[in-house]
Amino acid sequence: MLSLPATRFAYAVVTLAGLVGVPWLAVITLKQVVSIGTAEAWMLVGVLAIVAGLPLLLLALTAVDWLQRRLHRYVTIPHTGGNVP
Repeated sequence: MLSLPATRFAYAVVTLAGLVGVPWLAVITLKQVVSIGTAEAWMLVGVLAIVAGLPLLLLALTAVDWLQRRLHRYVTIPHTGGNVP
């Protein structure tokens, strides 16, 4: 994952811009394709679901990783008196 806080912030801004920009372009493209035919529109809907879903998925996975790192407790010395590996 990204290590520097500034890099994480830049990644989040770019991802949010993608979350706004890609659906906007998708709506414009769908309006044009619907006039051609329904079969073409359904094919484009499948492609756009993947293309628009990827930025959202990346953002969600980044948030899950952050939460996992935040909630995980690193224990280097056992509390019960066991041997340290």
